[in-house]
Amino acid sequence: MGWWFGRIITFELLADAEPPLVGAILSDASAGAIAADATQSVTGYAAYGKSVAAAVQPLVDSFAVPLFDDGSSLRSADDGSAIAIATDELGSSSDSDKAPKVQREQLAASAVPSTLRLTYYDPARDYQTGEARAVASEAATNESQQDLPAALSAGDAKSLAQQMLARQWAARERLTVRLPPARLGLEPGSIVDPGVAPGSWLVDKCTIDGFVAIAELRPSWQPSTSVAADPGRIVANPDVVRGPTALALIDAPEIAGGEASGPTIVVAASCSMPGWSSRAVTVSGPGQTIATETASRKAVLGQALSVLAHAGPYLVDTVNTVDVELVDAEQWLTSCDDDALASGANLAVLGSEVLQFGTATPLGEGRFRLARLLRGRGGTEWASIGHSAGDTFCMLDANALRPVALPVSMRGTTVTVEDRDGSAASLTFAAESGRPLAPVNAAATIDAAGNLTVTWTRRSRRGFAWVDEVDAPIGESREEYRVTISTTSATVELTAGEPSLVIAASDLAPLGAETATVDVR
Repeated sequence: MGWWFGRIITFELLADAEPPLVGAILSDASAGAIAADATQSVTGYAAYGKSVAAAVQPLVDSFAVPLFDDGSSLRSADDGSAIAIATDELGSSSDSDKAPKVQREQLAASAVPSTLRLTYYDPARDYQTGEARAVASEAATNESQQDLPAALSAGDAKSLAQQMLARQWAARERLTVRLPPARLGLEPGSIVDPGVAPGSWLVDKCTIDGFVAIAELRPSWQPSTSVAADPGRIVANPDVVRGPTALALIDAPEIAGGEASGPTIVVAASCSMPGWSSRAVTVSGPGQTIATETASRKAVLGQALSVLAHAGPYLVDTVNTVDVELVDAEQWLTSCDDDALASGANLAVLGSEVLQFGTATPLGEGRFRLARLLRGRGGTEWASIGHSAGDTFCMLDANALRPVALPVSMRGTTVTVEDRDGSAASLTFAAESGRPLAPVNAAATIDAAGNLTVTWTRRSRRGFAWVDEVDAPIGESREEYRVTISTTSATVELTAGEPSLVIAASDLAPLGAETATVDVR
């Protein structure tokens, strides 16, 4: 690296005091090989390309700078007055054959574009790319595209596009004249007036046939159209300050139907600032740390502002409401009808209870009042008791949450999620995603012989929906229940492999004649 290792190298750029002329740009870019008298100006020009020709070609084409090789440099056309050609000079011939005074050709309209699009850099919009469009005919034939790496105002770009299209239509005209030996000195770039409209013609090519000078001409016409244009609005790229991350851990059943092979915990993340990108986090517990990242979408995350009272899971709760506040006040909660609720819409977790809400009333500043609730979804009816203000609220959107598989050994321990900025959240991991659901609708009957029949309804982590006349799928590696019959003096414990069990009277003898409690787990 040498003696200057670690030093800061600075340099200074000096801009032109006035907008540069096209001719000056061509001369600078070609190291003087191009000597053009083009007096048009641009705010700036990016002369880049694989060669000098590639760098300056867009400028030459856009401003129609006629360049001719004089053997030492490329020069502009003569800027003097047009050379008058007398009528009797036209139609010269090197033999006795008569030649036409003028040969005039015109290309078909379909050979030139009907629309021209010019792209450029617009200083009024922070030098973002702009486009000016010029149209010559309503009949769409073909379209031309010109990329000009120059900085122009919207009005100058629009005027230039109109001029370029007008020149291309004017260039449809071609004129060939045959002149006497006195015109042998005529060369490309000369301006002549053969007495044919539009008057001034530019010599494109000149050949000698005998003592006859054959000149191929094109119109020497420079339109000066000036058109007003609006640059439009800038596409803003604001600098967004990254706000602190709000993190939460969710330990809930996989009500969406996930197929995780082991216990999982879900990481939810949000922030109060606009803009969002996935952020690196670590999930840690006793003796283990897992590196992961948040979801690519911001979670709809917040907290409860009021206490949600207990209610059963079997009917729509039209009595209780709960107020929640979102971390990002720009996010929104929407209401839905009963059909949408039945389809699983508006599924959220509040504390440890999974619920759905049919009505979300905005209260302002990211706050909403949730009503018309379906409670205890996914077998979390046990969590409907014990709510408090400050409970974590999060919409259960799989695309905005990051599940993390944890070992079974972490069950019952404190799990923490933390990002690089120090934001953190923790909870006691109960592995709710792996907990089998408690059976429901337990019933017990005793027949005349004293035998006890206990029945119940199975529930499954793979079948949360109530489907008429269809049993819930097992959803576990095997189906097994523990049935406990207890009194104040004795307990009988049995197992069953289906949602019913018949207990013989002899097995109930140790319980005596007391009132018994039947528990199915």
